[in-house]
Amino acid sequence: MLIQCSLIIQNLVPRPAKANSQSLRSYLLTKKVNGKYYVFVLNSMYPNGIHYDIAMLENIYYKFIKEKKMGLEFREPRQMLLIVADDKEMLHSFYHQLIDIINGKNVVIGKRHLLNTASSNNYNMVCSTKPLEFVAINRFDNSLLNMKHLGKLVLENCDLPTIPVEIGSLPIRYLSISGSKLPASQFSQDTFWNWLSMDTVCGTLLTLKMDSVGLKSLPFEILFLKNLQTLSAAKNMLTYLPHFIAEMKKLDCLFVGDNMLSYYPDSICCRIFQKVDISNNPFQLPESLVFEHLVKYNDVFTSLKRPDDDVIVKPLSHLSFYSLINNCVPFKRQDIPRSLWLYFDVVGRCMLCKRLLLPDYCEINHRFGLPTAINLTKDQRTTRLSRQYLLCHISHKFCVRR
Repeated sequence: MLIQCSLIIQNLVPRPAKANSQSLRSYLLTKKVNGKYYVFVLNSMYPNGIHYDIAMLENIYYKFIKEKKMGLEFREPRQMLLIVADDKEMLHSFYHQLIDIINGKNVVIGKRHLLNTASSNNYNMVCSTKPLEFVAINRFDNSLLNMKHLGKLVLENCDLPTIPVEIGSLPIRYLSISGSKLPASQFSQDTFWNWLSMDTVCGTLLTLKMDSVGLKSLPFEILFLKNLQTLSAAKNMLTYLPHFIAEMKKLDCLFVGDNMLSYYPDSICCRIFQKVDISNNPFQLPESLVFEHLVKYNDVFTSLKRPDDDVIVKPLSHLSFYSLINNCVPFKRQDIPRSLWLYFDVVGRCMLCKRLLLPDYCEINHRFGLPTAINLTKDQRTTRLSRQYLLCHISHKFCVRR
């Protein structure tokens, strides 16, 4: 448990020197080390941190806890911690955790690695020499929203009914939700990825891990992560990889083993990845060459076509969508009609002219080969696999290479 507060540390043993009564911006958190529980304080006076053994806690003054105030009196050292918390609910939780520890309960504490050193006497929430790391236990902890220098967030094997959109305002470089339980309700599913549309995380996130979370398709919001280098979505239920992955120019490590992929996008085979894992996937095209995500798209948008299957006119929605992709404009999926979410599943670029295409304007074909990667992990029996590509097809006239 971590709280942000204003803190006064008072010595209870009279000393010749003047007692310290300065209020400092501080972090307080509980820690368990070698079976013992401690209160850990980090601020400008103690940039390397100071520990208080909870076994030495003599009194807790909580009369004014509703006003976000609390006092902790320790026998050793003989000091009083006077706390004015930023968040009343967090202070309540902090108090109840201390009570549980005092009563001998086995309290499980989320692991947080704070800074070892400070570079400035001006303590601004957290010293900026090194980013914070937060490892959650069982569930999401709202206290991490106060970690304005959070660099690594591990939410593995947690119950995640939601991820607050405010997470996207933190400069996270590494995030893992592997093994976690994602929301079951339709509304929560629709809003779960909104944090990926926030400007800060779109620029800072380098590694995203989503292994073993039951994904049937990749959320299109990952397209907004313009600096993402590593994407892991292994051990899910993916039957296809969207062609928009090719728009993620910094991506050089892709882990999609243990899924149900039937083909690999040819559009990402034109560059060399550092690492690719495609092991334990069938890579068998259906005999009818009918793909479920394409069927869904056609079921919704067949009204845009003539009886002879030619498009009457390129709809404004298509042109606007192409503009969103080309300019990589982040947005929340609730900002566009639900039917247009299907566009991301099927959009790609022509293999020759590199124009963005929806199925209305292209032919979908396959050729065989392997992904290009310095370190390629695949099944031993796999010597080639189907690579899907798109070609412009307007009035049965093919485009030419640019």
